[in-house]
Amino acid sequence: MTQSTTPASWYPDPQNPSQLRYWDGNGWTDQFRAATGGAPVQSQHMAESAPGSLNAPLASYQGPPIIITTMNDLPGWEIAEVYGEVFGVVVRARNAFSNMGAGFRTVFGGEAKGFTKLITDSRLEATARLRAAAHDVGGNAVIAMRFDCNEIAGQMSEVAAYGTAVRAVRKP
Repeated sequence: MTQSTTPASWYPDPQNPSQLRYWDGNGWTDQFRAATGGAPVQSQHMAESAPGSLNAPLASYQGPPIIITTMNDLPGWEIAEVYGEVFGVVVRARNAFSNMGAGFRTVFGGEAKGFTKLITDSRLEATARLRAAAHDVGGNAVIAMRFDCNEIAGQMSEVAAYGTAVRAVRKP
């Protein structure tokens, strides 16, 4: 079994952020406790919204820290294991009224703030999913991270965050 550099402690439970779950340094245990201050708590509306459904909250990674860098290495760290490519992807569509508003921006100029928010939220969500994917394969870092953005059917925006999952350890 590989040794994690994430210290043993209580962290928000990835499946239920309203409670804390104990991370023993190598993996999640079966120990839970109520979150008190600081840990995100989902509202009833948010709990009922599945990811990707209308008005669903953005995905957020709640596990042990995952370092993400666009470099091919981590200064001050040694790459102990390489787990391979991981990614997080999200596809979103704007509503018809936002598309009309953006169409007017092409005539009159200016920032299409609705689309800026769409892409910003999409990048944040794709990055959260990337962290979860790296954690799922045993990594504590992602190197050579990149974003890839595409348009689908002229109506949707796809954002992918990808990189190489690794286990990094601090150099002495």
